[in-house]
Amino acid sequence: MLDGGIYPKRREVLLAGGAAIAGGLAGCAGENDGGQSSQFDESDPTVTHERFGKGETSLTYQTSTFYTPIEAESDQPAAAPALKTQHEEWAENHPDYRIEVNYPAFGQWKDNLLTSAAEGNAPDGSTLDSKWVADFYEYLQPLNDHVEDIDDFFPFVRETAMRDGDLLAAWKYTGCRCLYYRQDILDRYNDGDPPATWEELLAVGQDIVENEDMDAYMFQSSSALASLPYFWSSGGELVDSEGAPVLDRSGNRQALVSALQFVRDLVDTGVTPQRVASVEEVEALPREGRAGNLAMFIGNNDQIERNLKNPVQQDDDVPDDRWERWRVAKIPRPADGEHTTGVGGWAEGAFREGNSDGAAAMKDFIGKFVAPEAMGRYCEAAALLPTRESVFNDSDLYDPDTPYQDRFREFLRDGVARPARPIYSTIASEYTVAIENVVTGQSSPESAAETMIANVNEEYEAT
Repeated sequence: MLDGGIYPKRREVLLAGGAAIAGGLAGCAGENDGGQSSQFDESDPTVTHERFGKGETSLTYQTSTFYTPIEAESDQPAAAPALKTQHEEWAENHPDYRIEVNYPAFGQWKDNLLTSAAEGNAPDGSTLDSKWVADFYEYLQPLNDHVEDIDDFFPFVRETAMRDGDLLAAWKYTGCRCLYYRQDILDRYNDGDPPATWEELLAVGQDIVENEDMDAYMFQSSSALASLPYFWSSGGELVDSEGAPVLDRSGNRQALVSALQFVRDLVDTGVTPQRVASVEEVEALPREGRAGNLAMFIGNNDQIERNLKNPVQQDDDVPDDRWERWRVAKIPRPADGEHTTGVGGWAEGAFREGNSDGAAAMKDFIGKFVAPEAMGRYCEAAALLPTRESVFNDSDLYDPDTPYQDRFREFLRDGVARPARPIYSTIASEYTVAIENVVTGQSSPESAAETMIANVNEEYEAT
């Protein structure tokens, strides 16, 4: 998984039944019956890996094997039954339709889908990374008539998935980053309170390093989303409303320098070891935490369940109740800044234009992913976070065993989505390089910021 389990695995091969890549799919030009309805009878399952429903008229849809409703084919088998129930309900309500499903290779999925959409040959519907949504604004069809209570979504969802009052994508789940901390350690060094500001983190971190045989604080330096809250909490913005980078504006430049200076301070004070520059795996930090080598780290919300309650490795002999020492808090911020957290997740979109029965059937299919009952079932099974605030309120819809759900809900209110703009990938890669150079002492915060800004602007101007 990428970024803490909120993205599908990047399979680079096509599975059986999904031999066509996105650009070769039958698209929105018209409904296809092919006279094939007779091939299905009462003995045929309503939902299979390659087909949802048994109706005469076919619709086209592409997704990841992460989201297949068939356990044996799924990269996330625990959640497959919830999706199967969801798709069976849709099929029961739309007996005249069936959805032919394609599973494209991840590497070229977005580019091929964009090409197909530009040529008017997109599938009727598709799964989308939330950071792709803006690239598809002109092709995605409004879902307002098929999704109830749009105001129930967290603000970051509405900011990303809506344009001019139209909901263009059904953002079906999310995740967030937070501070994990050892309660027993902070009981000794900070009266039990997690550090809320950078200054508090530096102070308590130095006390821990001086008195305990462990590192005080670490973060996944290879993930921009793990450390972008330093920048956002300093008041920085990455792009403007048109998707152009704005790091060279005075306030944003200063926010970037401040974030990088904080990283430098962490290393200079010994609160964070220089080896943080080599942390690439999302599991690395909870592994150290579980082993007793780390007091605090930035992690994803699902890591309490995946990596602290449960062994990271099969030969892990740490007592199973050790996870109870861990608590979660908001990511520390500058003294005059606001708490923020990076959020991600995947969405669904409809490309079928018009108001025909086929277009409505596909939009109903897409909208069902964010219906409260379906969202609650899926997120509970997959240990993911709902994007509707009301789902957290109803234990009949969503009642996971994962600890700290109320805290995660609170953190999501401060959520900042990755800019759904093409330049973001360059921003993210340049930001991680800047952090690495500052951590290792190859660059000062100021020079690392200037290099990052220049490289981002050069890439934007070249495209």
